[in-house]
Amino acid sequence: MKAQKRTGSPEVNRRANTMIRRRVLILMGLFGVVTFLVLFCKLWQLQIIDHEKYAEKAIENQTRDITVSANRGKITDRKGNILAISASVHNVFISPKDIADNKYDKNLIADGLSRILNIDRDLVLKRLQNTKSQYVVIASKIEDDVEKELRQFIVDNKLSRGIYLEADSKRYYPYSSLAAQVVGFVNSDNSGSYGLESIYENQLSGQKGRIVITRAANGIEMLSGNEAYIDAENGNNLNLTIDSTIQYYAQRTVEMGIEKFDVLEGGFCIVMNPKTGEIYAMVSVPDYDLNNPSEIKDSNKAATLTAMKENSEVSQEDYQKALGDAQLAQWRSKAINDTYEPGSTFKPIVMAMALEEGKITEDNTFYCGGKITVPGWPKPINCHYHAGHGTQTIRKVLMNSCNPGMIQIGQKIGNEAFYKYIEDFGLLSPTGVDMQGEGKGNFWPKDKFLAGNGDIVSLATASFGQRFQVTPIGLITALSAVINGGHLLEPYVVQSVTDTQGNVVKTHEVKEVRQVISQETSDLVRSMMESVVGDGGTGKNAAIAGYRIGGKTGTSQTSEEGHLIVSFVGFAPADDPEIIVLLAYDHPKPAAKGSTTTSGGHYISGGSMAAPMAGQLIADILDYMGIEKQGSEAVKDIAVPNVTNKTLQEAQNALKGAGFTWKVVGTGATVTGQTPKGGVAIPNGSAVVLYTDEEKSSNKVTVPDVLGKSYSAAKKQLEERGLYMKAVNPEDSSMQSFSQSIQAGTEVEPGTVVEVRFMDKTMKD
Repeated sequence: MKAQKRTGSPEVNRRANTMIRRRVLILMGLFGVVTFLVLFCKLWQLQIIDHEKYAEKAIENQTRDITVSANRGKITDRKGNILAISASVHNVFISPKDIADNKYDKNLIADGLSRILNIDRDLVLKRLQNTKSQYVVIASKIEDDVEKELRQFIVDNKLSRGIYLEADSKRYYPYSSLAAQVVGFVNSDNSGSYGLESIYENQLSGQKGRIVITRAANGIEMLSGNEAYIDAENGNNLNLTIDSTIQYYAQRTVEMGIEKFDVLEGGFCIVMNPKTGEIYAMVSVPDYDLNNPSEIKDSNKAATLTAMKENSEVSQEDYQKALGDAQLAQWRSKAINDTYEPGSTFKPIVMAMALEEGKITEDNTFYCGGKITVPGWPKPINCHYHAGHGTQTIRKVLMNSCNPGMIQIGQKIGNEAFYKYIEDFGLLSPTGVDMQGEGKGNFWPKDKFLAGNGDIVSLATASFGQRFQVTPIGLITALSAVINGGHLLEPYVVQSVTDTQGNVVKTHEVKEVRQVISQETSDLVRSMMESVVGDGGTGKNAAIAGYRIGGKTGTSQTSEEGHLIVSFVGFAPADDPEIIVLLAYDHPKPAAKGSTTTSGGHYISGGSMAAPMAGQLIADILDYMGIEKQGSEAVKDIAVPNVTNKTLQEAQNALKGAGFTWKVVGTGATVTGQTPKGGVAIPNGSAVVLYTDEEKSSNKVTVPDVLGKSYSAAKKQLEERGLYMKAVNPEDSSMQSFSQSIQAGTEVEPGTVVEVRFMDKTMKD
């Protein structure tokens, strides 16, 4: 029997269909709501939360942002000579993505860039593989000639959408190593690394600018004139107290002394105005070329490093450490960063202490028997003059640099007053000079120095400048106060900061820290220091005829046996000082172990080494500054009368009247020629050669080597060649020639004047 199909009533079916439709609509509605919510959330994230992120990406894709470097401000000396300046250069970068998109020949690009920029071809090819990048630097700070060649290569090969140049600046130092540790240098990012370049970074650096260029959808730059320009603001300029000429003189003096005395550890020199604190020159050797600061300038150290690098047994780590140490040694300034025992250059300060405290007067005398016993010290302290100076005034104590005399004066001062003056002269704290990494003095702790009745031994050694340390800048600042009326001033090297229009942004005013001693005390000590040089004291080798120079010699000990620092502090004119100079040589090499002289026969002391070099430096500076010589010079230069065509008798009478002697060549009665010719200035008393029936020789003569000769021997040797000697300082039988103005072996005209400087090689402190 066939089954029958069961169906509901029409009403039931209608209700079922309605329910299904309602469920479908609800599901569709829910799906729509969920979809809307998802889309809304995504749009919210895109438009609100990540808006800046995607806006920046859009801008990045649609534009190219080029940084425009600001030129660093200039650094100039006191007369406007440029010590540091920035010039425009270019950086080169490529866009591997643009190169790939434009189907440029990669081998052509690699060949061209490697040839023009002198870089490795394979390196260029490797960087071209990074096709997702649009900015890969290939070369930095290329010069104008290279830039022009590269631009021509880009134009010739139609590569403008893959190789780009951007403006940058490069620092140049026209004077190379002049004042290297003062000026300092910049790093590869053009930011100051050392010296004033670092200290005044905010003033010198300026503000970078920008150029924003619009790109089309295909990445092509659209130079529509709608580019955005933000101008770079160049940095401010530093105007220094340094004088490049004085700096050159000082640097030359240090380098000449290092060579002459076979100095092992370099040296330093500071030239300052004692009335203002302005620093005219600051030298520290070893130094470096500011244009290539990482290169080791000292040839011996450079050779040692090269040998280390080539030695397979030396690790790369050890080589890099040695290189870093050598670089730091030439970057740091001995004059600012380091400390040393001042030795006898400290004695004028002790003398000023005692006079100011009223413990001594100019009439007091002290006895020196060649040594002195100090309670608490196991053996007598010797004077450098072992026979003893006998009874001497305080002026003679300073002139003779007598340690026993200074110890007795120190005992009169006492520990408490002595320590007070050490503080008042600023020797235990930085001077505040506007330079990098200034050190500070190292004295005995106050409680130890003043304990009980006072540390007698420490007071004794401090009285002649030993067993404590000062910075060179601290010492010359204190000594300036001794000679300038007692005013302790803050030294400085930056006179002013100016903007690009020349407007003064900042200027340095003379700053007095305190008055330490009275004008009367200062005048007396200054006079005594003049006697050290001018009246035959230990500084007599610094004497220059016509100039009143005051000063004090020094020989400092170090912790290493045989390692001495020889120094001299000098000032001029002595009655009204315009300059003060501190010069030192670090570790002149002894002739042999235990020897007190060098292989050249110079006694290792400030009197034999630093004094003559400093004296000539002072004279050079005074000449440059236009300060006239005073008093009568021992040997004056006088113009030779023109006696050619006169009778021999008339010529002889004219020469005699002018103070000259003569030598006749020939037998004629009329002068047909003369050497030197009329009008040339030569030393008074020199012999003029008169030619009668023979023609004057036109041949040049060779300058002889007169170094190490006595006054008479040097004069005779020069005159035998038809040359004339001018002694820079007065004749003294104990002196030997120290330097000559024209190097031996040089060919010159007959009648040329050669300046010869004399000194006492055996002069001690």
